[in-house]
Amino acid sequence: MTTETESTQARTQKLEGLGTRRKRVEDVRFTQGKGNYIDDFKLPGMLFGDFVRTPYSHARVKSISKDAALALPGVKAVLTAEDLKPLKLHWMPTLAGDVQAVLADEKVLFQGQEVAFVVAEDRYVAADAVDLVEVEYEDLPALVDPNQSMAAAAPVLRDDLAGKTSGAHGPRRHHNHIFTWEVGDATGTASMCLKIGVGGYLSWSRSVVSPSSGANAHM
Repeated sequence: MTTETESTQARTQKLEGLGTRRKRVEDVRFTQGKGNYIDDFKLPGMLFGDFVRTPYSHARVKSISKDAALALPGVKAVLTAEDLKPLKLHWMPTLAGDVQAVLADEKVLFQGQEVAFVVAEDRYVAADAVDLVEVEYEDLPALVDPNQSMAAAAPVLRDDLAGKTSGAHGPRRHHNHIFTWEVGDATGTASMCLKIGVGGYLSWSRSVVSPSSGANAHM
């Protein structure tokens, strides 16, 4: 047993972490063009997929014709919400206690929403088949300002929620209202803001590594 204790400086010099030189073991194959990425993997019977996406922000899907896409050599399937309904896979649950369409079911609610899914023998055939899927839309009034989504005259977005007066987190206050998440003392916060003369409206993206949605707060 030794009673010697290393100095702080000596221990610090041995620490490794951010900014520390590391022995790299993968560089050689990448610099020689021998690296493997997901797109490099080829498995027996592997197929490729691509989505048909809507150019409309709010529209009713009147019809989907996939005959031309299915006739293209190499195309294996073209799936729509109608194909998923018998399997009860056309809607999926969300973390907010709501549901979301896997493929647009009768309506599209945002530009770029997935309307159909093409399965083909390679990615290029899948991409060509996407252009051959014919979708007929009925354009509907769109909302471009989220702050107006619960106005009295706001168009109804979610027809599937018609008649539902409660959601996963309490009563629905509007036909476009899904849920409200609240935390803290709203009354006390408002009172303090008045005292110190602070107020306003804040909007920010989700506080995660990969922001995927927005959030708003009143002060």
